[in-house]
Amino acid sequence: MNIAIELVQSWRLHARIRELINEPGVQQLIIRNENGDDLIEIKVPAMLEGSTIRPMLAAVKAIADELPRVTIAIVRNPELARAVGETDEEFDRAIDVVEPVFERY
Repeated sequence: MNIAIELVQSWRLHARIRELINEPGVQQLIIRNENGDDLIEIKVPAMLEGSTIRPMLAAVKAIADELPRVTIAIVRNPELARAVGETDEEFDRAIDVVEPVFERY
């Protein structure tokens, strides 16, 4: 597992979290205040399953409204990124087969 630390301004926090959620290989996001205290811990695979995205993003927006800057600890799993990449390639191949069919109609 790789851990990266980013300092993010509050006005950019919400957009950056959305980018990281969609990035392959990201497993966990930890938002910390300037003192290094954990504010929220986001398990990305659990969020992608559906119903937990909106409440989590609302909490991120509330944090952004209160603090001028935060630190994001990004936990990446290279094996997870590889698995997601393989799935994307399979999807692209499937689309290449299906698109010509739809063009006829």
